[in-house]
Amino acid sequence: MSGIAGIVRFDGAPADEELLRRMAACLGFRGPHGTGVRCQSAAGLAHALLDTGDEAHPPAQPFTIDGERWIVADARIDARADLVRALRAAGEQAAEDAPAAELILRAHRAWGDESPSRLLGDFAFAIWDERARRLFCARDHFGVKPLYYAAVADSIVFSNTLECVRLHPAVSSDLNEQAVGDFLLLGSNRDLSSTFFSAVRALPPAHALAVEDGRTRVTRYWSLPTEGEPARGSVREHVERFTALLDRAVADRLPRARASILLSGGRDSTAIAATARSTAPDLDLHGVTVGYESLFADPEPRFARAAADHLHIPLDLLAADGFGVLEGMRDGRLHRPEPLDDPLPALAQELHRRAADHAPVALTGDGGDMVMRESESRLARLLAEGKAARALWEGLVYARWHGRLPRPGFRTLRRRLRGESGAPPPFPAWLDADFARRSGLRERLAEVGGEPPPGHPLRPEAHRRLASPALTRILEQYDPGVRRLPVHFRHPLLDVRLVQQLLYIPPAQWYNDKALLRIAMRGRLPPEIVRRPKTPLAADPLLVRLRRDGAGWIGGAALSAAVERFVDRSRVPRLLGGSGGVADTGRLHEDLRPLLLSLWLDAEAAR
Repeated sequence: MSGIAGIVRFDGAPADEELLRRMAACLGFRGPHGTGVRCQSAAGLAHALLDTGDEAHPPAQPFTIDGERWIVADARIDARADLVRALRAAGEQAAEDAPAAELILRAHRAWGDESPSRLLGDFAFAIWDERARRLFCARDHFGVKPLYYAAVADSIVFSNTLECVRLHPAVSSDLNEQAVGDFLLLGSNRDLSSTFFSAVRALPPAHALAVEDGRTRVTRYWSLPTEGEPARGSVREHVERFTALLDRAVADRLPRARASILLSGGRDSTAIAATARSTAPDLDLHGVTVGYESLFADPEPRFARAAADHLHIPLDLLAADGFGVLEGMRDGRLHRPEPLDDPLPALAQELHRRAADHAPVALTGDGGDMVMRESESRLARLLAEGKAARALWEGLVYARWHGRLPRPGFRTLRRRLRGESGAPPPFPAWLDADFARRSGLRERLAEVGGEPPPGHPLRPEAHRRLASPALTRILEQYDPGVRRLPVHFRHPLLDVRLVQQLLYIPPAQWYNDKALLRIAMRGRLPPEIVRRPKTPLAADPLLVRLRRDGAGWIGGAALSAAVERFVDRSRVPRLLGGSGGVADTGRLHEDLRPLLLSLWLDAEAAR
């Protein structure tokens, strides 16, 4: 778990060691436990170590086995026993407790550019082959670990930290207008191969990058499955397989001594906590939760406390009421490498800080909604298709396992058939007309709301969510490069083995509303949490705060001139300043994006 960076010269000249050391210093916040720099001939590699407690003796990086291939890696490897068996069969003498960097390097020696497809886990790594004069990099399946790069006149520079790549004097700071447009329209850049800076590229998830003789090649090594037959078995057998895989997914992500967990009152994070407690009963596990005490009635802390007490986990409650909108943005204190669609950045920062204060590893329940929940009831669809007998049978199976009849879901199905759900948001009136035209923003919005491409035959909705760029953007917000805190977040419900199994669970009513997880957690969690339905936050904290305190509570900030390239300032609703309160509550979050962009641009200019 660390910061990585490097420079490779195409012209054969030595890499700039002074620049490389500056890049290593830039990575210091990611890796407080030691820095390594190796600059030889045309390539230079840098590494900053964060010791997460996964490995008894993490090796110094850059690391080599044979003096020819050198690696820097920010990596955690799953299914080590399986990987080690395969490596030994391929002639590599690997130990099961070998460091992740060594396993990756041995995999590359055994299988070359095919090696990422043989790895499971969270990783971003770069391997320089001195003899072949070749750079090879890869990023994990869902994009938990980022990797950025820029090709300049005579070099390629890379890092898992965007600001580090930008240290190279030849890397331009010109903005990528398509990324800006995506942010204003959709809340994030949906092109996973680009960043907010035209000169800096991002390696997409499940892709590898090879650089040789000045030529750069990007290839995909893995995709979500789209074919196959449903898994056979009874409900009980499906639950047993799921539970076994969940146990492995959590166990592979646990450090040896201590960890934090972002614990809400829902089933996902509490299931991860329960599994961690049963898998590693001696682990020092510490929960952190967010709740509102005075702003509105918030049941989440009560449920989180019930789970923590049941599992004997100390719980740190972060009261969210006092955090201000845009707090830390106007003074640049919470400036991010790229804009974030987050009007409460200080709250998220404090949550991550509290997790980091206890341990350099934190678990989350992210991914459960994406892979285990359907947005509509299967019963309604079966009845609409004239399959009444099947609907009756699945309803009875559901009642047997859950002790109640399922919700039929007719209203949800009706809204979807009418096109009322999944429609794109309206086109913002405040977008600058010239910018919208040259960036093709209307066409971009139409793409988002268009007919989705063919996906998975059994779980098309889950497949679309897992393949969406939105998932990667969510995961990237956990990266230390965003919060500048030395803590690595891990997401067991997005374990590749678990996801691939869940995509082939036969479609059935008993499966809806995370029923698989409900059944698996009986006896591990309190019944009030196991039976709890999916519950959204009781209110929108931003809207409640604005209505209570008036629009002036935000502070009367005005959009700066820097945003005029993209936004018609005269058409942005007056959500800020004055005595009239909130002008348009229906698009409150969307209409704050011009201000979020404006503050980010101002902070960039002040750097």
